[in-house]
Amino acid sequence: MNYINGWYFPNSEEHFIEFMKDRQISEYQPEVRLESFKYLKKNRNAIDIGANVGLWARDICKTFENAYLFEPYFENVECLKKNLNEFQNFKIFECALSNTIGLDDLHIYPNALGANTLNPKGDGKAQTVQIKKRKLDDFNFKEIDYIKIDVQFHELEVIEGSTNTLIENDPILCVESARRNDSELQYVKKFVKLLEELNYKIIGGFGKELFFKKKR
Repeated sequence: MNYINGWYFPNSEEHFIEFMKDRQISEYQPEVRLESFKYLKKNRNAIDIGANVGLWARDICKTFENAYLFEPYFENVECLKKNLNEFQNFKIFECALSNTIGLDDLHIYPNALGANTLNPKGDGKAQTVQIKKRKLDDFNFKEIDYIKIDVQFHELEVIEGSTNTLIENDPILCVESARRNDSELQYVKKFVKLLEELNYKIIGGFGKELFFKKKR
């Protein structure tokens, strides 16, 4: 475990460390969080899906009464705990979220653990570990005001497993929505369509992230 710029990272991690060193910063994507938080009406409970080592979770813990953090990779989880040691208002769930439950292979990129995914890229660079996966709906969360989803092209499946949660709550959604090529754009259109069917509309965005809110 390495300690860099106020953060604990797994020994193999390079991407986040280089990103922060190159830009001489100690926070990752703070402007995205601040922009998405502007739409909040309440700050009760938040869900961070793809919590990694906590680069979003710290601000989420500061902003909300309670934070529910989902991260399946054990090395990230150990760093996540240490990076949040000043907080008491969070709970970590050591599983991935999807539209089915059971065991699955998580594809790991040791030098860039933010790229870990349940959807294999077929580039031959990933290692695999077996992890548990569940549906968000299984947890029956209430009074959810904010959900962040960053799961490397598994966002559609996460949302498919979250439909009851989204119907029964009124969260602001911050969803990573890479649109760098036609394949990515078509994928984003699929979960945007599903969210529209659940009465959510795009209300803004920043960089790769899109923000959604339930229509009134």
